[in-house]
Amino acid sequence: MPKFTWRMRYTLCLIFIIIAFRIASFGQDIHFTQYYATPLVFNPAATGLFDENIRLSNNYRTQWSAVGVPYQTVSVSLDAPIRFRGKSGLGVGFMFLHDKSGGTKLTANKFMLSLSYLLRINQKNTISLGLQGGYVNKYFTLDGITLPSQYNSETGYYDLNLPNNVTDMDMSLGYVDMHAGIAYSGKFKKVEPMVSLSVLHLNSPQETYCNADSKLTPRMLFSGGVRILCGQLWSVTPHILTTFNKKTEEMLFGALAERTIPTKVITSVFFGASGRTSFSNFDAAMLTAGLTFYGITVGASYDINLSKLMQATNARGAFEISLIYKLKFEKKNYITLPCDRF
Repeated sequence: MPKFTWRMRYTLCLIFIIIAFRIASFGQDIHFTQYYATPLVFNPAATGLFDENIRLSNNYRTQWSAVGVPYQTVSVSLDAPIRFRGKSGLGVGFMFLHDKSGGTKLTANKFMLSLSYLLRINQKNTISLGLQGGYVNKYFTLDGITLPSQYNSETGYYDLNLPNNVTDMDMSLGYVDMHAGIAYSGKFKKVEPMVSLSVLHLNSPQETYCNADSKLTPRMLFSGGVRILCGQLWSVTPHILTTFNKKTEEMLFGALAERTIPTKVITSVFFGASGRTSFSNFDAAMLTAGLTFYGITVGASYDINLSKLMQATNARGAFEISLIYKLKFEKKNYITLPCDRF
């Protein structure tokens, strides 16, 4: 078996980034089935909340291709912990999210910086506080879209050459957005719990294409999971994510089973199932599978649509793929402060 050298690691990391932004160049309230693979999208407190030195995360999702122009979402994030004497410290990160949806090509680009404080209470318990801020740009186009005013009564067809009579409307907007969160993780003998709470749109930014007062109200998310070790090779992780915004809500629940493989190449495989629902409508059932090799975790999931759109979609929902690359240096990943001895 050839040795996985540092040059190979950096080459693979570069390829990883190129693929991520290549997908983003292609282009729903944004959500992911593998939300645990997009940590900085849902909670800034997850920034740097891992044992390795650097984490590169990428997630791509395409949805509703069965009923028209598909919705496409991609997220890319890079974060790292900066520990002091191997205990408490800071987490820093950057997140880019690109979303394109519908026939109007409604596009959203988010550029966010994350900062967290990692408080390691002891070897078993860690609490993290996070803050995230950045800029959001959204735009759309009416090219290729026909409106009622473009109906030609003489031909009986819609005519794109006729005026659409859309006035007093901006095709793009931008605003500053802020998020905050808190997370807890623990490591005990056979149980590793983690819970988090975050609030998105903390500053209630103005989001409107017309001359109207329309602010994004804060959106609250809660997630939790428990990794349960079953012997030396197996583990099971039940998990849940809930989100609330005004009178809308969503809940994703499921479980992942993972088997450790004691080899130098593939170190584990995992699979699981989950469901997404609201209080009034069951949306989808999801299947997930993946593996970890050379520190890279690849996951793929498929959403089976079970909502009221099932007849139109023929149960076809969304396809999603995630990649997480964690890099661990041989040197210590914490900062020590020199002090004179008296």
